[in-house]
Amino acid sequence: MADVSGTETVATRLTAQDIEREGEGGGGRNVDAVGMPLGPWKIDGFKWFSSATDSEMSVLLARTAKGGLSAFYIPMRRRLRNKGSMDDGIYRDSTPSTELNGIRIQRLKNKLGTKSLPTAEVELKGARGWLIGTEGQGVKEISAILNITRLHTAVSSAANWARGLAVCRAYSKVRKVRGGLLQDNPAHLRWMADETVKYWASTHFAFLGVALQGALEQGWDDAVRNTGASKLIPQDKAQTADLLRLLLPVMKAQVSVAAVHGLRNCMECLGGVGYCENNEAGGLMNVAKVYRDQLVNPIWEGTVSVMAEDCVRVILDKRLGHGDVLVNVFAPWVRRVIEGVSAELKPDVDIIEGKLQGLLDMVRGAAKEGLLYNGRNILESIETIMSGLVLLYDVTTSPEAVALKIARRYIHSKSPNVTTHISKHSLENAVADDKSIFLGPSSLQPVVPSKL
Repeated sequence: MADVSGTETVATRLTAQDIEREGEGGGGRNVDAVGMPLGPWKIDGFKWFSSATDSEMSVLLARTAKGGLSAFYIPMRRRLRNKGSMDDGIYRDSTPSTELNGIRIQRLKNKLGTKSLPTAEVELKGARGWLIGTEGQGVKEISAILNITRLHTAVSSAANWARGLAVCRAYSKVRKVRGGLLQDNPAHLRWMADETVKYWASTHFAFLGVALQGALEQGWDDAVRNTGASKLIPQDKAQTADLLRLLLPVMKAQVSVAAVHGLRNCMECLGGVGYCENNEAGGLMNVAKVYRDQLVNPIWEGTVSVMAEDCVRVILDKRLGHGDVLVNVFAPWVRRVIEGVSAELKPDVDIIEGKLQGLLDMVRGAAKEGLLYNGRNILESIETIMSGLVLLYDVTTSPEAVALKIARRYIHSKSPNVTTHISKHSLENAVADDKSIFLGPSSLQPVVPSKL
């Protein structure tokens, strides 16, 4: 669990004389690589974990004399004194030389995955930068970036998972086991159908976050009014903002972890092939690499424990939701959405209602310490409610047979009442459902040989 308040990085405001001296009389190192002036702040310290070290710029937190953390923008490179040459009596500037902007890369991290994104330990000594926003309010200033990062993490996790399942579907259609294809093996279909259901739930949850963010940025009328989400996304901007603030840490934590487990199952689906580095054809079958790269998503920009702590912070924040975001915003919104669900789905709605009431009971009257202790349970409860809700809403707006099967299977998987006995006739229907969920409805259509 990271604590940025313990940063070793310090920023000092330069005087006009300091800036003049830094620039060696105005003709030296006072501009960045593209010729823009360097900032009036000098930053010194050490960053143990610096992502995207080969980028052109960086945003970092540093402590100032005023106290607290401030956010700074620093270019990665700065110009040296320009050198020119005479050509036909005309003075021409050559391409300016550059150097790192007071940054020394001590070493690259040897990571398990995401190796194409260099992460390093860096020493800062006289790095020049610009203050972003208000001094001492650095964490607040970068909160918008953190929100987008969390949303990106959830969506990219779902995308990685989708890649793994796509490979599994293709593999199942050609891999033969005991004289038959995997796509006709009931046990395999049941397993992969269950994984597909989890993927659908996580993806719908993540893209609910995208819809909420879009409504905030573009306005409800432009982003939502004429879409299928018009009865899902609140029209009130404050309510949308409160919901997104509550749900972002949940989806970042839960979807990224679910994708890790999902991709591990995708590797197992492929057997030994899944464990190998398959870099042929651009690595299309390299699920092992996707798995390694996915492992960072539950960690970077806040571990699951950090997300749980942040979720508790939102629940206790009296500035949100008229003093209680769960009771005044979240619960009424969930109940309003499920009111529009078809009556035939009442058993499924009842499970979601029960989960919602269980969450409210868990939180009601609890002290902060107790909420933090149950932080991961709170994340799981909100995830179950939200994934079930959006799957039911999907059935309502797009009444397709497979969507209905997926919604019911996900929701009933969260119910304590699980049926283990199954008759022969029911087994045949169950296998057919599994096949349509994993391979798509078209997989159930008989193949008619061509007459040509």
